[in-house]
This record gives sequence, C-alpha cells and structure tokens, in this order.
Amino acid sequence: MKKFKTFILDNVTLIGLLTVIFIGALISPTFLSLQNTSNLLRSASIMGLVSVGMTFVILCGSIDLSVSSVFSLSCYFFIVLSRYSVILAILVPLAVGILVGLANGFLINKMSIPAFVGTLATMLFVRGLVLVLCNNVTVNVGSLPPVLNYIGRGVLLQYISFPLILFILTVLIAAFILKKRFIGRTMYIVGGNAEAAKMMGVSVQGTLYTAHALSGLMAAMAGIIFASRVGSSYPLAGNGYELYAIASVVIGGAALTGGIGKMTGTLFGSLIMGSFSNIFKLQRYIDPQWEFVMIGTILLAVVIIQSFATIYGSARRKSAKVYVEQMGNS
Repeated sequence: MKKFKTFILDNVTLIGLLTVIFIGALISPTFLSLQNTSNLLRSASIMGLVSVGMTFVILCGSIDLSVSSVFSLSCYFFIVLSRYSVILAILVPLAVGILVGLANGFLINKMSIPAFVGTLATMLFVRGLVLVLCNNVTVNVGSLPPVLNYIGRGVLLQYISFPLILFILTVLIAAFILKKRFIGRTMYIVGGNAEAAKMMGVSVQGTLYTAHALSGLMAAMAGIIFASRVGSSYPLAGNGYELYAIASVVIGGAALTGGIGKMTGTLFGSLIMGSFSNIFKLQRYIDPQWEFVMIGTILLAVVIIQSFATIYGSARRKSAKVYVEQMGNS
C-alpha cells in the first residue's frame, strides 16, 4: 500500500495526463485520430518550449511574465529577416530573446526590482515595441525559404512533426542540465534558500541571469517555430502564453516558491495544457470562452494542494523533531 501511494505521488502529473486523454476520447471520437494527435503535439511543443524556459526561472524562485512579448518579437524578426538571410532569421530572434532575458536579470539583480514587477514592465515594453514595429498590422511573407519553412511545418514519418522532435530534445537537454550540471543544481539551491546559497558560495545573481536568459531563449525559439508555421507575424502573437507556461510548470509539480520541480513534470504539464485546449476546440457542449476559467480553476486547485502538502510536510517534520527531542531527554 505504501509503495502504491508513493507511485501515485511520484507520477500524479502523468496520471493527470492519462485522465485528460481519456476524457478527450470520450468527448470527441476524433481526439485520438492520428491527424488530431499530430496537430495537438505540434501546438503543445510550441507552448512546451516556453514552459521549459519558465521552469528554469521558477526553480530559482523567480518569474518571467515577458515570455509572451519575446515570443511575438521573435516572430516579427524571423518573418522580416527571412526575406534576406536564413541565418539572420534564426540567430537574431534567439539573440534578442537572450538579451531580453539578461535585461530581466539586470532589473532583478542590480535594480532590486521584484521579478513580477520587473518582467511585467519588460513585457509591456517589448509588446509595445512589437506594435510599433508591426504598425499594428500583420506582417506577411510571400513564401519562406525551404529550410525556414521546415522549422514549423516539417514532418517525419508523416505524423511526427519537427517541432515535436525539437521539443523532446530540448526537454532532454534541459533535464540533463538540471541533474548533471552545476548550474542546474544551483537553480534548485537558489530557489530553495537564496541566503543559504550565498553562504555556500553559489552566485545567486549569476544563476538568475542564466535562468532568465534561458527563458528568453526558449520563448524566442518557440516564436520562430510559430512564425514558420503560420508564415506571418501579428502584434498579439503569443498573447497569454506566459500564463499557459506558468500553468504547465505548476501543474507539472513545480512550486512557485522555487526549489521544487523537474523537466519531466513540465513535459507532462505542457501536454496536459495542450490536450485540454484541444478538447475545448473539439467539444460542443461548453462555450470555448470558458477555457481560461477552467484553466484558472485547475491551476488554483494545484496551488492549493501544493500549499496543503507543504503545510502537512512541515507539520510532520516538526512532530518528528519534537519526538526525537523527547526521546533524547528521556
């Protein structure tokens, strides 16, 4: 019984994903079709890349609300530069994403601005910049070069999309960094206790710079794939993606307070969010506008459960400590 309980607690996100898939299959007969599954995984992969970057930030106990605006700005640069150079169309958006991430790190580290406020300001600034650059209209390109077109539309074995392959590889690399590299371990340490991290000689500022730079990079990568997929850039591209990314990470088991989380959880959390969104588009019983209400409800429930689990865990540790002290005194 104890092993079963441990298995459930360790795989609650996977069980949640299987539950969502089961519900989707009941609601719509086309949910599990190969074509729909391929489209679902492609869309979830784009959002999943943003969520991977958000995972690094949340593990450090920070937050990044600017990812949706970085996503949109990278779409713009990709489309505009695709007319001139394949290399620039890829490298410039990625560099811009990293620069915005470093700017967020500067606001948090050097200016001592809370992450929520600093990244919110960056989000508004970058979104306004996109509106100015696009002149509030959609920017189209006649036809993308084959290489750039493949980034968002390429498929392997008919139903396995290139964005899905890229997403899985990114998750594997990110998981390796968190488990095997020093910078990954420091993210857990900084998120768990920043003061203790300083006493251990860990560079808290350097870790936050790295996490936010990676978040910007992932958002830019997702923007490139999206722009390649639709063949255009519009000012509100990626609007609300920061909320989806945060929801994916938290549903995946990460704690908003930092120090707790893993990439496999983010993977399953992204698939849950993608499946949930796809189900809402397929079903005919509830107005699709209720999607955000349901997502907000689920996110709130997960946060409440995490809060109760933290309180329960603290109470158990405290009780164990008192018991040990009593045994020692006796």
